[in-house]
Amino acid sequence: MNPNLLKQLAIVVKQGSLSRACEQLYITQPTLTRSIKQLEMKVGAPVLKRSRHGVIPTEIGARLAQIGERILADTDHGEEVIRQWHSGYHNEFTLGIDPLWEFAAYREMSDHFLREKRYVFHLRTGSAAAQIGLMQAGELDFLLAPAHLTVAQESLQRDLLFRDRSGVFAGKKSSLIRRKGAVALDELERQNWMIAGASAGFLDGQGELAGPTAARIAFTGSIRSVLHLLNTTDMLVRLPARLALMTGEIAPEQMIEVEGKPGPRRDIALWSRTEEGERPEILKVRELITELVTGMDQKTPTFGLNL
Repeated sequence: MNPNLLKQLAIVVKQGSLSRACEQLYITQPTLTRSIKQLEMKVGAPVLKRSRHGVIPTEIGARLAQIGERILADTDHGEEVIRQWHSGYHNEFTLGIDPLWEFAAYREMSDHFLREKRYVFHLRTGSAAAQIGLMQAGELDFLLAPAHLTVAQESLQRDLLFRDRSGVFAGKKSSLIRRKGAVALDELERQNWMIAGASAGFLDGQGELAGPTAARIAFTGSIRSVLHLLNTTDMLVRLPARLALMTGEIAPEQMIEVEGKPGPRRDIALWSRTEEGERPEILKVRELITELVTGMDQKTPTFGLNL
């Protein structure tokens, strides 16, 4: 099958209109219509159908458009690889990053990677559970994420680099901030809670302190909204305490003491695929990332946490 036909179909589906797709492709509408008809002859069924606002894909059209999207992405990536080669870079590595880590460490991290002259880095922020899947599919080379995850981890290597522990944080309007001593569990159950990292996949037991009442709002892959609510409401949330305080957006007094044992470990680990662990360039990049993260672990205050 001609890959150009699949690329054109992908653009039509994305634009939702033949005329807008023609503008992006710099071709006439009769030319694009002929391409779609060629594809339909190959399939033996329509790939598009008209709607009130333009065109939408049929079931088979949607599946073929997804393939076209991947071809477009691979084409763009191929052109970028050529530019990298002409610029003297040896390789490109994709690093998945936990959203809170990215927010807390973006200055040090970006400066550290820009000092490396041999490699290009693609930094990808997202939920740990989703990114572990991408790593197992071969789409990530490394992942900086919580060390203790409930997701499947076969064929992955894990190196603990940054020590942390879960803490309970109260919004600035909460009366608990001014409380002396540890807060009782039954009082925590009566508070308004939100959940951060709702689908991240880490072993944190976020619901065990909130009691039977459901959290009013939950976030996955978002930290700005959580910080906003901590600044403007009385809501409570569990976060990796050291990373949260590293952001500078949360005051230390907003971390409240809870009766009982300390919060669960929320260490940050460097994840990678075991099968590629001995490649020389992988070893060099692992060393580069390890140097950054362990350096931050050593210089960052512990904020009174039992680490």
